[in-house]
This record gives sequence, C-alpha cells and structure tokens, in this order.
Amino acid sequence: MPNKIQEQARDLLEKLVSSVHGLVDDITALEVNTMVVEQITGAKFNAWQAYEEIYSINDKDYFDVKGIPNPDNLSEPERTQAQDLRKRYTSLFSQLEREYFYILLEQSTETSEPDSRIIQYQERLKYQVEHKANIVPTDEVYIKLARPILPAPTPVAGEQDNHKNLQQRWQEIEELLNNDKFIRTLRKMSELKAALNSGSITSVDIDIIYAQTVMQLDGDIISRYHKKLFQLPEGDRDLILKIHHEGVVAGEKQWRGTLDFLIGIVQGIAKLSRNERL
Repeated sequence: MPNKIQEQARDLLEKLVSSVHGLVDDITALEVNTMVVEQITGAKFNAWQAYEEIYSINDKDYFDVKGIPNPDNLSEPERTQAQDLRKRYTSLFSQLEREYFYILLEQSTETSEPDSRIIQYQERLKYQVEHKANIVPTDEVYIKLARPILPAPTPVAGEQDNHKNLQQRWQEIEELLNNDKFIRTLRKMSELKAALNSGSITSVDIDIIYAQTVMQLDGDIISRYHKKLFQLPEGDRDLILKIHHEGVVAGEKQWRGTLDFLIGIVQGIAKLSRNERL
C-alpha cells in the first residue's frame, strides 16, 4: 500500500512539474498594449473556435464573405489601407502555419522519413522567392504548393473527405491544441484578430496600438509609442498615456504576484523531492 501511495505521489509531482514548466514559458514576459477601439468583445478564448476562425482566413472567398473592403474598388489612400488590412489578416494565418511547420520539424527528428508537409512548405517558400515579382495564382504548381499544411478543421470542398480522413484531421488538431507552444501562438493570433475586428469589419480603418510596454525577467523594459499618439490633441494624448501607465503598474503587480506564486510552487516541489529522497 505505501508503495502505491508513493507511485501516486510521484505521478502527481511529475504532472505538477510539467504544469510549472508550461507556466514558466507563459509568464517570462509581461506585455501591456493600449488601444482605443469602438467595441470590446466579451467572448472568452476557445481554442477550437479560434483555430477555425484563423484557418478560414486562407479561404479564397474569405474577404468577400466577410465584406472586408476590396482594394481594387477603392482609390488612394483607402486602397493602400485596404491592402494593409488584408495583409494583417493573412499574416495571422501565415504565422500560425509557420508555428505548425516548426512543430513538424521538431517531430521529424524522431523519424527517418521526412514529412511531406515539410517538403511542401519549403518548396512553397522557394517558389515564392523565385516568382516574387509575378506570382500567378492560377499556376497549377502554385495552387498545389499553396495548399495549407495545417490540418483543415472542416471538410474541404473538392477533396474526398471520408470518415477516416476527418477523424485523422480531428486527432491532428486535438494534438495541436494540447501543444503549449502552438496554443500560445494561437491565443496571440486570436487576440490580434479580435483587434482587427473590433471596429467595423467593412471599414479600411485599422485600430492602432498607441502604446506598448514589454517587461522581461532579466530586467529589460521596452516601451514603444505610435507616432500618431503625438499627433492627437494634448488632452487625448495625456489621457491615453495615463491609462497606459496605470495598466502597466497594475499588470506588473499581478505579474510579480504570479511569479512569487510560481516560485513558491517550485520551492514546494524541491522540498517534496528532498523528503522523498530522505
């Protein structure tokens, strides 16, 4: 009986150590951003929903369905703004796919055969460099290479999506959503997408991060201010700076509290380990 209790305690300790390791990765830095938006969504982060929403950006009809302005139908300077807006949306998908590529690379070290998705992604990058001046979207080679390496969360039109394929993709996504690194990237992309959607989605205007402060564990503090902040009326500028400062102070207090709590857990684990050896 004592041996069984020891095994359960050891298993619990290992799970706790794993959880603490994930927490360390999550809170190594504090980042405070200050924006002025038209509306704030109260929706909580849902990994599956966030994945589906960001994956759908890659759909060729995404911008038309959402009513996001088409640069071809606008005149300057709105055309440039609309192009920038679309680039920001597509970059969310690109960053998520790149994170998946790194995960595949990491997993490939454990197998002898290279993953076909790694090869496809590398060939796509090579194609984009070679045809940077004039990529032809209708080129069959480009169409093949541009196919996402990320597993599709829903049935794909034009493909044979039988139950086995859907189940395999579901398992791949489920595995991804249990990957701490991928979830951190997904959460960040979801936050950026929410910022893009915070105003009118049919407008070319983009919400601006007026002030950003990042604090690192090594003591580095980086503050950035958008140049447009200093073009605002003095009262508005001072109010935004005041709000940002208060946000940084509150965030730092909570951050340090979390760090102290984490240190307490680590010390507790160390104490348990010493007692177990004794």
